[in-house]
Amino acid sequence: MATLRDIKRRITSVTNTQQITSAMKMISAAKLARAQQAAHQAQPYAEKLRHMVTTMSQGLTSDDHPLLAASGEGKPLVILFVSDRGLCGGFNSNMNRMVHRKITQDPEYAGAEMIIFGRTANDFFRRRGVPIREAHIQLREAERRERLKGVIDGAIEGFLSGEFSRVYLAYNYFRNAVTQEPAIRPLLPVAPPVEEDTADEDERDTLFEPSRTEILDTLLSRYLENQGLLAHLNTEAGEHGARMVAMEGATKNAGEMISRLTLQYNRARQAAITTELTEIISGAESL
Repeated sequence: MATLRDIKRRITSVTNTQQITSAMKMISAAKLARAQQAAHQAQPYAEKLRHMVTTMSQGLTSDDHPLLAASGEGKPLVILFVSDRGLCGGFNSNMNRMVHRKITQDPEYAGAEMIIFGRTANDFFRRRGVPIREAHIQLREAERRERLKGVIDGAIEGFLSGEFSRVYLAYNYFRNAVTQEPAIRPLLPVAPPVEEDTADEDERDTLFEPSRTEILDTLLSRYLENQGLLAHLNTEAGEHGARMVAMEGATKNAGEMISRLTLQYNRARQAAITTELTEIISGAESL
């Protein structure tokens, strides 16, 4: 049976843990607000770029541009985004398990190589012997975005050269602080976005200088880089949201544990007092 000293020591330990989880929750809440703002500011540009790609690709087939054409050669490439740190619930583990299941069970992903952003995924897939082409971990924000641009450019070059047959983006799609959905979405070949009422007859009869294909070549490069950036922003916001929720739950559980330990401590102290009084009375009666 635990002594009063043991129970008191445990209450102190849990109280200290509760203070840490509460502080981590507040930090994640502040970072989440900044991450959501960054994602919100990037959305207008992404929507306009999407509309331009949709408009410019109308009437074109896979033979008109190499990035639109599926390649039967090469191997798949999966670009995976997770966080460098843990303590965010199932945010990383759910994503890692889903991607691992895809590349080991789905024939479409057979022989896939991976480019990883995030320490937790790097550790997960190295232990399982999955081929990792590149791993980018513990990067600052500016450096992470610069590396991401290089990765997307390299994926485009690999696709055009036939090294990669398909390229996928794997990341947690951020809906809100409570919900992040693991998703794998095709990046290459580019499937032109479908949009209703994209262009009227006047736009379809427009003459382009330089040619529509040359303009689309620049737009597709920007579009692919933007898709990678959106995956990064979703991952960043999702990480802070998941950690905020996880730390809130941990803080609540710590409070409940402190209440139970305090009750146990009071009962044990009362039992000790009762035992001591009983011994005093018994000793007095024996005299």
